Amino acid sequence: MPTATITAAAIRTDLTFAQLPRTIVWHAQVTSTMDLARAALATASDAELPLLVGADEQTAGRGRRGRVWVAPPSSALLMSLALRPHWLAPAEAGVLVWLMGVALCEAIRSTTGLEPRLKWPNDVLIDGHKVAGVLLEASSTSSQLEHVIIGCGINVSASPPADLVRYPATHLDAHTAKPTERLILLRAVLLRLDTWYTGLATDFAATHLALFAAWHALLDTIGTPIHVETAQGTLHGIAEAVEPDGTLRLRTADGQLHLITSGDVFG
Repeated sequence: MPTATITAAAIRTDLTFAQLPRTIVWHAQVTSTMDLARAALATASDAELPLLVGADEQTAGRGRRGRVWVAPPSSALLMSLALRPHWLAPAEAGVLVWLMGVALCEAIRSTTGLEPRLKWPNDVLIDGHKVAGVLLEASSTSSQLEHVIIGCGINVSASPPADLVRYPATHLDAHTAKPTERLILLRAVLLRLDTWYTGLATDFAATHLALFAAWHALLDTIGTPIHVETAQGTLHGIAEAVEPDGTLRLRTADGQLHLITSGDVFG
């Protein structure tokens, strides 16, 4: 098991962040880091944001569509990032999913030597198995984002029980020669998040293109036969491409093209 203790002070030691996080709160146990981040947004000043809420254990963790997220104590990185990116148009909120996905892949590669990939739209894979997931919650007006919470869970030394997951899961230590230090991995994730987020905030057009290219290059989904579960039903076909706005282009056997903005992908 990883041995380094995670505290706000340990995360910040010898690190300087340009944009995020400005505030770090880390707990031994919480119900859900998303819940705590949401509550913090109600009273936090702009000077306190972006705010990182993390925990060694969640008792009511959730994934996409309210699915249960289970991890033994200190076996995963469980965190949520609370932001007020008023400069980001509501239609561009999905770029923050790319932000987290790319940062996770870059940090995992740099700290473990593994080669993670992405499953559209928001899962991180190792050898075709899910090792991390991203959850985005946003509130907006017609003209601007009011707030965003990006939730993330990375399986480090344990995987969730097979009967609780819909996609084959794994954990980092199943693929490495030595245990992964959660603190080292977390610091690497935050540095990559800070770099990409600072770029988006200061030169959105150029960084958006670069981030999309990085995210697209990591996608395992393109060119493969898949089925996608959407709110309208299940579609089967070939994932042809992903548009610059993140929309998945799926071609079914009858030659029809479907543009999918949200759904669960299975091989």
